Amino acid sequence: MYYLVTITKREYGDAYLRYFYENGVHSLTAALCEGTAQQKTLDRLGIEKTEKIMLSSVVSGPLASGLLKGLMRTMQIDVPGNGIAFTVPLQSVANSASLQYLTQGQNTEQNGVLIMEENRFSLVVVIAHKGNTELVMDAARGADAGGGTIIHAKGIGEKSAMPFFGMSIASEQEVIYIVSKQENEKNIIRAIMEKAGSRQDRVAAVFSLPVNRVVGLRSLTDE
Repeated sequence: MYYLVTITKREYGDAYLRYFYENGVHSLTAALCEGTAQQKTLDRLGIEKTEKIMLSSVVSGPLASGLLKGLMRTMQIDVPGNGIAFTVPLQSVANSASLQYLTQGQNTEQNGVLIMEENRFSLVVVIAHKGNTELVMDAARGADAGGGTIIHAKGIGEKSAMPFFGMSIASEQEVIYIVSKQENEKNIIRAIMEKAGSRQDRVAAVFSLPVNRVVGLRSLTDE
């Protein structure tokens, strides 16, 4: 089983939702996010921050393979600027009820031999306090990272959250996803920590996850 993440332009959201539904994926999570194009590039083009939508779902191995091929063939996700999709191998699922919820309408029976694929890519996840994305991305680009995706979030359960009229106020955070070649992962994390992570008021945490397949980002997939 795999966690399939697709990030595309926000105006394409409905078309991508139809694509997944028509191909057997009925349980999806959607989140609004932004691209990480440099401000000087946006100013030169006269455009605002690139608005994105992230669609995520849990799918079986055979379905994941077919969906990724279809994203290139039908949705043309590999056209520069259209988006990116990648799969993260699942470690475990709590119980059969959770699996049934996550894979509604899918055939999850495993037949034959399960072949483990080599993970050639990594997903670097940065949890940064609001306003530090440019600093993080400048550091990451210096270590051969491409673009990234920003998800706006709030810290929950932080001991340092400031009380306000008896209520705890959660800090505003930005979760940054950076897909990279596995060989560049450590350098990217090191650069972020050295240039942006030396103070806790900038970057709260950085970690990585294994990614076995990527479509839509030619700078990674073209050899």
